[in-house]
Amino acid sequence: MFDDYVEHAADPPPITNIGNAIPNIEYEGFEPDQYAEEEQRLDRLGQAFYPGAPPPDSPPMFELGRVQYTLPAALSCMSVSSDILTMALKTNTLLQLNLKKPDAIITIALPTKKTPAELILSRVFLDPTGKHLVITTEQGDNFYSYDGWTKARQLSKFRMPIESIAWNPFSIGSTLPKTSTREILLGGRNGTIYEAVLDAQDDLFKSQDRYLQPVFTLPEKQPITGITFEGFSQDNRTRRGAVIVTTATRIYQFSGPLERKNEDGGRLFESLFEPYRTSAPKFVEIPGPLQYSELHSFTPPPSLTSSSTSTSQQLAWLTGSGIYHGMLTLPPSSDTLIDSASLLPYPLPPHGSGSEPPISICLTEFHFVILYRDRICAVSSLDETLVWEEALPLKPNEKPVALTADKARKTYWLYTDSSLFELVIKDEDRDVWNIYLRKESYDLALRYTKTPPQRAMVNSALAEHQFNQGNYLTAAQNYAQSATPFEEVALSFSDLGEKGRDGMRLFLIARLERCAKTDLTQRMLLATWLVEFYLSKINQLDDLIASESASSDVENMKVEQAILEDDLRGFFETYKPNLDRKTTYGLILSHGRNDMYLHYAGVMGDFDKVLEYHVMEEEWIKAVDVLNRQTDLELYYRFSPTLMRNAPKETVDAWLRQSLLDPRRLIPAILQHQHRSPAQSPLAINHAIRYLQHVVFKAQSTSPTIHNLLLTLYLTSSTTISSPLSATKEIPPTIPPPPTTSHLSPEDLPLLRFLSTAPVNPLTSKPYYDLDYALRLCKQNNKLQACVHIYAQMAMWEECVELALEMGELELAKINCERAMETSTIDGAPAVDESLRKRLWLKVAKFVVQDKKDIKTAMQLLDNTPVLKIEDILPFFPDFVVIDDFKDEICTALEQYSAHIETLKAEMDEATRSAESIKKDIKELKNRFVTVEQSEKCSICSLPLLTRHFYVFPCQHTFHADCLIGQVKEYLTSTSLRKLITLQNELVRRQIANGAPPNAAAPPSASATPDRVGSPAPRQPTKQRTLLSATFNPLDPAGIIINPAVRLATSLNPITMPRNVLALAGDRLRDLVVPDALANAIGGMGAALWGSGPGATKGDEAEKLEKLREELDDLLAASCPLCEGVVAGLDKPFIGAGEVDRSWDL
Repeated sequence: MFDDYVEHAADPPPITNIGNAIPNIEYEGFEPDQYAEEEQRLDRLGQAFYPGAPPPDSPPMFELGRVQYTLPAALSCMSVSSDILTMALKTNTLLQLNLKKPDAIITIALPTKKTPAELILSRVFLDPTGKHLVITTEQGDNFYSYDGWTKARQLSKFRMPIESIAWNPFSIGSTLPKTSTREILLGGRNGTIYEAVLDAQDDLFKSQDRYLQPVFTLPEKQPITGITFEGFSQDNRTRRGAVIVTTATRIYQFSGPLERKNEDGGRLFESLFEPYRTSAPKFVEIPGPLQYSELHSFTPPPSLTSSSTSTSQQLAWLTGSGIYHGMLTLPPSSDTLIDSASLLPYPLPPHGSGSEPPISICLTEFHFVILYRDRICAVSSLDETLVWEEALPLKPNEKPVALTADKARKTYWLYTDSSLFELVIKDEDRDVWNIYLRKESYDLALRYTKTPPQRAMVNSALAEHQFNQGNYLTAAQNYAQSATPFEEVALSFSDLGEKGRDGMRLFLIARLERCAKTDLTQRMLLATWLVEFYLSKINQLDDLIASESASSDVENMKVEQAILEDDLRGFFETYKPNLDRKTTYGLILSHGRNDMYLHYAGVMGDFDKVLEYHVMEEEWIKAVDVLNRQTDLELYYRFSPTLMRNAPKETVDAWLRQSLLDPRRLIPAILQHQHRSPAQSPLAINHAIRYLQHVVFKAQSTSPTIHNLLLTLYLTSSTTISSPLSATKEIPPTIPPPPTTSHLSPEDLPLLRFLSTAPVNPLTSKPYYDLDYALRLCKQNNKLQACVHIYAQMAMWEECVELALEMGELELAKINCERAMETSTIDGAPAVDESLRKRLWLKVAKFVVQDKKDIKTAMQLLDNTPVLKIEDILPFFPDFVVIDDFKDEICTALEQYSAHIETLKAEMDEATRSAESIKKDIKELKNRFVTVEQSEKCSICSLPLLTRHFYVFPCQHTFHADCLIGQVKEYLTSTSLRKLITLQNELVRRQIANGAPPNAAAPPSASATPDRVGSPAPRQPTKQRTLLSATFNPLDPAGIIINPAVRLATSLNPITMPRNVLALAGDRLRDLVVPDALANAIGGMGAALWGSGPGATKGDEAEKLEKLREELDDLLAASCPLCEGVVAGLDKPFIGAGEVDRSWDL
């Protein structure tokens, strides 16, 4: 706070021989007390070596430091409150500063013209808030200043020297503003007590001293050196006050009600002092040589007070004989207000050269600070021992004046006539616990302990004290928190026998609670020992109850035993990690406590042991209840077979609550239910089927094993199955039980219901159970109607209908025929097998006609079934039958046939007319033409179009014949390529056979048919390209090279070509297509057709050539290669293999 201004004094010279020096006396006939020596030794060990003692290098508790501030004049008096420090100088000037902002010093001037010799400042008083300041002088002039004022104001009504002021710590129903001091008490030098009110608020008609009234005058009329006031409530209704007044030799006590008679302030204490005007107040007189005294008070923190409804203050009164101190406790418990009052003699000086009275005292929480002329010391207020003494570091001619304290901030100050000192107190309560411990005030000692070793020492002493007093239970709890060795405590309780067993148990519990979780071995030993204690005590109570059955204490023993058993159960749950299972089970069984055995097993999660016990005792319901309370699925699988045999309903209920069970692992238990005792009623509910129904229909199990098992139980079980599922679902229309049949019994209903509602695999559209197994099982058990349903599921419609008809179930057979029409499939794809449908209905019709001999029903069957006709069922009728029964049906059938024939005839005529129209359109297509400009160019080679044979497309693209062939062959399929090569070979062969050279040009023609070849002017002969290597260069028998065209035709002739050559050419079909040769062959073919070439043929030959040409045109000119080839060539790269793109080169 004021560290920048405090200069800590050097270590004072050591003070020796505190107290009177006692010379060494030899023992003459008196031996020392051995117990006293031992006690002193333990005390020294506790102080020097015990961890609770303060360390040797701990900072001093009290430290006096000089404030580095030079006063402008000699200091007369000083006061501090709420960090506001006010100094009155002998120049009649006041300096005020805020310790939180020490740089800003306020100078307060007095409104007087008197000189310092004429006006001597005697005292300054600050209220607890530090806002109100009262200055008094030896001459009786008094001044008042408020927070922030720079000039004080004179109190005109206050015309007497003020020795002390008791500030009002709180408002008692007052409506005065915050600038008011409220009612305060003034102690005058004339021995009179005044009540006054000061207000800093400016008022035109009122001064700051709003009210001043004497309320009481002491009988001796001595200066009132100290006064303090405290209010309290009595019976939570009446407000009362207590006033302590001191003079140089007396201390007075006043107490009475507080009644306000004026709302403007004042006359609050009149009712308090009124009774003492007729009777003398109580006082204590301590004569002494001093003509002055001081009264100080200290209010402890609220957390240290013993009661929330009472207040207490520590009082200290400086007298000539010593310090009179005690506690002001309100409301008072007796006639006197000061409790525990005593007189503390002043400590002797260091050298014992006589005593001198102190100048001033100051009261802290645990010490009296005493100021002498040349030294300062501190005495403990608890044991009255001197704890600190230091010589005053005074300058020459410097005299100490007094001590002052800031009660709000707990700071303490010493001032001389020229300097300021701050008394810094650190860790004042560090030895308080030890003092209270020596006084055997254990509760207070525990309150002031700060470290675990300190608390352990206090608990050790408290436990020993309680143990000696016979309070074993309380001693056990304190022993557990102490540092007393475990073995010593255990032996102490063991020596007590039965009286110490409860204390020992509580001690072990407390030690176990305080034991660290990492001390596993210690915790296990303590917990095991406690289990033994509990079990022994419970068995002991059992024996006492059995032996004293007629005693009146039996009920108390039973209650005690129940409490112990509950405690043991709670102990198991709390400390189960610290118990060894094998050891604990052995202890429990050795004491024969089966109930505790089961409880401990449940706590530890060993439900298998609990289940084994209940099963051995045949307590089936309890076993199922334990099974419900645990989550281990393996226990379900392990104990379910036994429980299912003895308690099927409860077991199945337990299964239904546990949704994580695997039904397949419960199959052994389910089968156990089928081996019930014959004594059981056959009409009992089959709980195995009830569980499987839940698994199949609600849990949506897809396991074929479960479905097959449920089907098996339906077939082999004769019990009644009553469940919500069977009560709500009816048999679907696909399996209607006729009322007259004898094949359907009530026992078959659950089976048929399951077959009709069983879940279906969405991938296979088949039920999850094995159809073959179900069919075999139904046949073995003679469940024919179920077989009909299974045949339908297997799509074996003929067997299904036959079996239904064998049973005489006509309606069932008809329904399955209709289902066959709806669900008949071929290789899994929906289709309608007319032959199958017809065969099924024929079987039904045959049954109706031959077996039932019901002609009328047969006719109705024809009306309802479009598949059958009258002629289909006529063979089933007997040879001699009256035709009148179905004459109408025969006539109707003949009429339908006649109408159908007429319809077919009309359709044939319409088709003939359509064919003639198409032929006519085809002939007209040959007369189409396209006009080609002379400058037209080929869309591929960009050369003039009319120089060679060409093609023109409706999209206006034009091509040379050889360019078109070279473009088209790249996109033709292998089949089209082979056809193109065949046409090419045939054209070349016919050209050679007709005697025309392969390169002969056709005569020019000015017209071109749509998608046909145009015949332009003769083309200059060019050199033929060699298609392949020498493989296609055969020699004639004479060794003469054949004409290239002939060679080409020969090489491409599949008849003359060797097979190995055909295999090689098949892999290179596109290379076999020669555009030039094919174009020349087309041209030569055209010349032959028009008779312009040698060897031209007519008649049949011309028709064959025209047909070849049309086929070739269909291949080459079916579509424009540029338009269609763009789409076909999307997967072709822009740059071919071996090509180099230079377009992106820089």
